[in-house]
Amino acid sequence: MGLAAEQPPTPALAEGFNQSWQVLTEALGTLPGGQRRHYAALLLTRLIAVAALQQRGYLSGDEWYLHNQFGQSQQRELDGFFSQVLQPLCQQGFTLPAEERPPALHQRFGPLPFVPTGPFRFTGLDQRWGHMRLPDAAFEPALHWLADLAAAAPAGLDASLGMLLEQVVNGHDGAAMALPSPLLGALCDRTLHATLLDRAEAIIGRRHGSTAQLLHDISPAEAGTLLGELGQLTLLDPACGSGRLLVAALHQLMDLAQGLRAIAAQPPAPTVPDWAQLSPHNPTLGLYHHLATHVLYGLDLWPPAVELARLRLWLVGVQYTNHPNDLTTLPDLTLTVLQGNALVGLVRVDDERFDQVSSRRGAKAKDPEPVPLQGNLLQPLLADSYQSVLAERQVRLEHYRSQTQLLAEVGSVPAYAQADFLRDRLDELNAVAQSKLTHLLWSEGSQQLGLRVSDPAGDRPTRPLSQADVDGAQPFHWGFYFHQRLRDQGGFDIVLSHFPRGAVEATQDGFVERYATLFEQKNVAPSTFLHNRQSVLTIDPDLTQAWAEYRGQFTWLSHYLRRSDQYPHSSSGPDGQNQGRLFWSRLFLERSLQLLRPGGRCGVLLDPFWAQGNSAPLRHWLLRQTNLATVLDLSNHQKLWPELPARTTLCALWLRHQGPTQGSPYIAYARPDNALDSAALGDLLQRLIDSAE
Repeated sequence: MGLAAEQPPTPALAEGFNQSWQVLTEALGTLPGGQRRHYAALLLTRLIAVAALQQRGYLSGDEWYLHNQFGQSQQRELDGFFSQVLQPLCQQGFTLPAEERPPALHQRFGPLPFVPTGPFRFTGLDQRWGHMRLPDAAFEPALHWLADLAAAAPAGLDASLGMLLEQVVNGHDGAAMALPSPLLGALCDRTLHATLLDRAEAIIGRRHGSTAQLLHDISPAEAGTLLGELGQLTLLDPACGSGRLLVAALHQLMDLAQGLRAIAAQPPAPTVPDWAQLSPHNPTLGLYHHLATHVLYGLDLWPPAVELARLRLWLVGVQYTNHPNDLTTLPDLTLTVLQGNALVGLVRVDDERFDQVSSRRGAKAKDPEPVPLQGNLLQPLLADSYQSVLAERQVRLEHYRSQTQLLAEVGSVPAYAQADFLRDRLDELNAVAQSKLTHLLWSEGSQQLGLRVSDPAGDRPTRPLSQADVDGAQPFHWGFYFHQRLRDQGGFDIVLSHFPRGAVEATQDGFVERYATLFEQKNVAPSTFLHNRQSVLTIDPDLTQAWAEYRGQFTWLSHYLRRSDQYPHSSSGPDGQNQGRLFWSRLFLERSLQLLRPGGRCGVLLDPFWAQGNSAPLRHWLLRQTNLATVLDLSNHQKLWPELPARTTLCALWLRHQGPTQGSPYIAYARPDNALDSAALGDLLQRLIDSAE
């Protein structure tokens, strides 16, 4: 199916990664809880990135470069690796052109490639905490683990990271699950390949049974046109986690693009689009750059997951390079793999409603204030300049991308400095718009929806919703960041995702991570709280108050999800009343269809819901509005996930945003007597693919 060969992680590799991350996290003990784990993840991604460069031979040909630098730093001084090696290597070495680096740095580290984008970028966490002095012992487990990883994956580190990092991220707030390879392949195949066949049918006038048949029959001119169509597709993972689905999609897109290009390039009149032109120096890097920059998009709420997803896509790019200079062409993945809450935020900002808002001239002073509408709220915030803000953002974005592309051609200090300047201006514009749109969201929640927050420390049980509460939910405003895509194309062409599991409620693990500093001040081990929560809360009033505040944030969020008009089918029960519980995966499914263009295709994994009575509104809506190809319930009774309990279940769903559904799409293999093992699952999925074709 065009996927790169993945290697299941050995128990030793999985344990080594977890230990490396944990030791780094503990060494950052002075940081707040969430930032501690995030910065540890960022440092770990940088170590992996350096290891990938040394494996490619880009660090003086020394495959043990990082380990040798660690040994040399210990000879110079104890506990100097972070401050004297890793930080200068990342902040003054890779991210500066050779002519800008201090001479002493060249003497210590030797010739280094210029890597203007990627894991080495300077972040707000570096600005706040990069001056810390960390012990060498904090990095020793990671260096040992990297040596084992390189031995396990001599052809490229990413081959052994896919399933491992997926397990780590999924285990953060649920089951440590990695998708079986057959399911991963089928999820991509029935969305990406089907979408390409849709486009080919519109161009050629007839439907091919498979992409293999299409590539056999298509003419060079048709291949060139279809390759242009492929380059304009957009694929979104709104809960991208470690990025395994994005990487799988990238490999399939690369295979399809190379196949089409080979046909389109045939004489006498090659019809290859500019972005896919064959370069004699590197025939694949240009394809990767375009697909990673313009086709693939991801979002996740958990910052460490975002860092890992960006790392994985970057590592794929490193594998496509042939020379250290190629590293300058790797795209800035911070523009396409984003951090935020997919469920909270404005999907569309209707700027045309500004003109419909009256100024209320002549109103009496005692008249009650009208309930603010979106137009009213944006009027004083963005006035009539919202379109100008969008236009300016697009100009700055394209300027920045073209400037970073120029670095690959000239490698000059002015080009590098200009790119940094443009990125700073883009970040400033995004921050201003984010603040204003979040203020709008807060006004909607507090005034239109009447949301309140529990207040265990106050005089009353609840207090008004504050903008800090909304900021804490980390809203992502789809209508701003993807304005053109949603307005002009109606949404994304493909949604491919593994949605979060469970109910919308406070979790003990999330509480422990957020309040790690308080646990340390109270000298309470997180494991003690996880196993004896009620006893701990009974004897410690500060932890009791913190737990109440933490739960209160989920309470107002749950009320928002119910009362807003964005999730009517996920929040309603069969009798039209509110659901007793909300489920993350159902909300994500409804949000995904809001972001999917008419006729677009969706392949997702979520908690089983089809056979449950409380899902009737969602089920009936899907049958009316979409063409459901398959809803497949699976269980773990035959050890699809050997490390997880047998009761673990999962639903795979494929649909096209073009209803209604004809027939029954539901298939269940979730009982102990009919559960599938990995081989049987592969056979079933292949039959489903064949029947669809």
